Amino acid sequence: MNALLLLGALAFVIGGAVALGNLKNWRRRQRIIATPTSPIAQAPGTGFVEVKGRIVPSEQGLVTAPFSGRQGVWVRVVVQEHRRRGKSSYWATVIDEHDMRDFMVEDGSGQMARIRPRGATVMLDRQNVASSGTFNDAMPHLEAFLASRGITSTNWIGFNKAMRYEEEILVPHEPLFALGPSTRQAGPPVSDGYRMAPSSQLVMYAMGGDAELILTNKSEEQLVSKLATGFIAGLVIAGIGGVVAFAGVAMYGLYYLDLVD
Repeated sequence: MNALLLLGALAFVIGGAVALGNLKNWRRRQRIIATPTSPIAQAPGTGFVEVKGRIVPSEQGLVTAPFSGRQGVWVRVVVQEHRRRGKSSYWATVIDEHDMRDFMVEDGSGQMARIRPRGATVMLDRQNVASSGTFNDAMPHLEAFLASRGITSTNWIGFNKAMRYEEEILVPHEPLFALGPSTRQAGPPVSDGYRMAPSSQLVMYAMGGDAELILTNKSEEQLVSKLATGFIAGLVIAGIGGVVAFAGVAMYGLYYLDLVD
């Protein structure tokens, strides 16, 4: 009976921790749902805006992902090393780097928005590009990348470490969902058919806190579903734990009453 109570209490605490850990994602989800999509040409640029379109490189060009050689406007590389501590093992992140360029988004409305991705919350699926380990040497360009960061793929006696090399990339022409602070800045003059007239350009950027810039190549529906998963799972675990703990308390109470009788 006490075991049931302890098990329920443990599940309740774990579920609560999971839900709290995903509370920020739940708030992001609510913000996305509450913000309607705006055509770029009609977005006022006076606050939060949500746009959907396709990525177009800007005059700043592209960056090259160091592991796969693919080009993108935003690249994240992660290197993890498999380590052991006693009887347990885990993957330790030894490199986590970003590189990016300003880029444009085109939605067919007649204007493009400029995205300034520095500081943005970028939500992509991470791709495992390569791995190295026993009987599997790191490829030369991976070894060179590690060496430039003061890291080697072998240990002090020359054996290969178990390592994996992963990338996240926003590439040109793929879909983009963007939600965040915006402004309008002066753009290049455009012709209205009679003369050159001034224009403006929507610019989206990150400010930090809840005024973050969210970028993803997922659809809005996919993103909303993904952001809800952890929070709801935590609530379910906590709810089950609460029920189990209550059952433990009830059974203990009945047991105590039987003893009194």
